[in-house]
Parts: sequence; structure tokens; C-alpha cells
Amino acid sequence: MSQQSDPRDTADNVSRFDRVTPVSVVIPASDVVGLAAAVQEYRASLDALGRKYEVIVVTDGAETDTVTALKSVSADWPELAIIPQRPWNGDDVALATAVRRANHDLILTLSGWSEIDGADLGKLFDALGDNDMVVAARAGTPEPTGFQGIRRRLLDRVLTSLSGQKFSDPFCRVRLSRRQAIAEATAFGARQHFIPVVAAERGYRVAEVAVNKSADAGNRHKYVFKPLGHMRALLDGMSLYVVLKFMRRPMRFFGSIGLPIFLVGLFATLIMVGFRLFGDAALADRPALIAFVLMIVLGAQIIAIGLVGEIMIFANAQKIKQYTVRNLIRDGQAKPIHGAQEKDDTPIKAAGN
Repeated sequence: MSQQSDPRDTADNVSRFDRVTPVSVVIPASDVVGLAAAVQEYRASLDALGRKYEVIVVTDGAETDTVTALKSVSADWPELAIIPQRPWNGDDVALATAVRRANHDLILTLSGWSEIDGADLGKLFDALGDNDMVVAARAGTPEPTGFQGIRRRLLDRVLTSLSGQKFSDPFCRVRLSRRQAIAEATAFGARQHFIPVVAAERGYRVAEVAVNKSADAGNRHKYVFKPLGHMRALLDGMSLYVVLKFMRRPMRFFGSIGLPIFLVGLFATLIMVGFRLFGDAALADRPALIAFVLMIVLGAQIIAIGLVGEIMIFANAQKIKQYTVRNLIRDGQAKPIHGAQEKDDTPIKAAGN
């Protein structure tokens, strides 16, 4: 017996369905000048969306002045909830905390300072459609120069190589996502710049929409050169590349590094041993022999690491999520799969707690 299709299941009606879907707004921020004022400025733009929403702000609990100011804002704003997190482990961990605490299936991430024109928030909802995540790209942003330009171009290349998709404004933190997509992306512990890339690599549909830059952009948040921060970002990018590309086949990564080292060391060692056995070449005064033997040992160790990784993956293969089912097609009709979302924490019900 055929089943009646729900009109919300079709792609043409996704946008119409999203116009009434409530949204959880998460703002992970710390050490931002005027954070409470920036959160208060978001209120008018969120009210203009015409949909039910909640706002979750995760900030450093050690910043008592900021927490006090946020509590005063929440006094007449029941949709606002504050999480003073201690110890503070960075914006990326705070974002994962806020996503777990969110109550709705649509999640809008905002920064602790004004990045885009609040009137353009509706563009993200209009562009969501059949996508799983929509990222904002600030129009009119000048191309960075100097070190910032080098950093930007390097990040663009890394992100493009990871996902095969180019994002014109990876540093913008304004994104609208379905819960499953952003929850899975933040579970990797990656920096916020990499979240769209992780989502795209995991098979989710990620789109980009052009928005206007806020007139107040940069007044509350200034760029500060942090060498260690750039080094950590580089290491995060490298580790993320390995995890996304070789998580299920670690031997391909470690083997491609260890096998050439092992073969070069073995081939060179055999040549030197051959000269010693069939010629009159001495090996006692040949430090190159030690280097080649060390290459054999190093290559074998790297290959062994990949082998151990393969054993661990094989042992946990049934627990590893290989893919996400988006639609189940029956009788020529696509039915969305609505899986239960697991939460590590109890959803917030009271504002200001």
C-alpha cells in the first residue's frame, strides 16, 4: 500500500518549512571588548527573522565583568542563556559545548563581535534550502596583504585540497547549519575555520551566500599577530588533513612515507655490503652505513605505526560511521531519515543560568 508523501519531504518545500523552524543561536566568545553590547545588538536582527529562537552565549567564566554584563542583558531577554565555562579551553571547545546544549535542529553561529549586517541574516535561511550548511561570505572585504595575505592564500589552498570546494571568506564565523552537520563537524575538535571543510568532506551539502559586511566590523575585534597561534593552526590543518583523508586507511599515509625511506636505506645498505664482500672497500670508517641502517629502522617503524592503525580500525570497524543516509527512496519517493540526536548535556531551559 502506497503512503502519502509529506509535502515537507520535497526539496521545493524545504525553504518554506525552514521559515517556521525554530533556531538555536550560539555565540562562543571570550576576551572580546563589549561582548554584552554585541549580543544585545543581535536581538533586533533575530526578532526580525519572525521565528522562535534561543541564544546561547559561552564565555570564559573567569571574566566576571563580562558575565555580569551578560546577566544584565538576559534580565529582560528570556531567550538568552549564558554558560560561563571554566576552565576556558578556547572558542572551538566552547562552540562544541553550545551545540550540545542547543534545543533546536537549526543552529546559527555568530561571533562575539559584529561581522555582517544583521539585516542579511535572513539570506542564510533563504539559501539553506536543500543544503545542510550555509556559510556567510562578506562582500566588499578587501584582499589582505603582507603576512595576512600569505596566511589567507595558504589557508585557501589547504581548505580547497581538503574539500575540493573553495570558500571565499573562511574567517567569517557566521554560519547556519542543520544540527547533525555541525555536530559532526565540531566533534573533530577542529578550528572554526575548518568546520565547513569538515562538513563538506563528510558528505554534507555546504553552500556559500554573499552578505554585506557590518559597518562596525573590526571596532571590537582587532587582529593580533600570534606566532604560536599560527603554528597551532598549521598543525591543526595537517592533523585534520590526515584524519579526514586517511582515517579509515592509515597504512596508505604511513606506508607512503615509511616505504620509500625503508627501500632507499635497504638498497643503499646492500650496495655498501656488496662492495665490502666482493671488493676491498672498508665499512668501519663509513658513517653513511649507519645513516642507511637508521633509515631502514625508521622506515620500518613508520610502517609499523600504519599497521597498528589498520588493526585498530579493523577492530572498531563496526563503531565507525562510514556515511550518513540522507534519504531513503521507496515507491519512487525520497523520505528523509530523521535520526535521534545524542546529547552529552542537559538542554538549557532557564535563561541566565
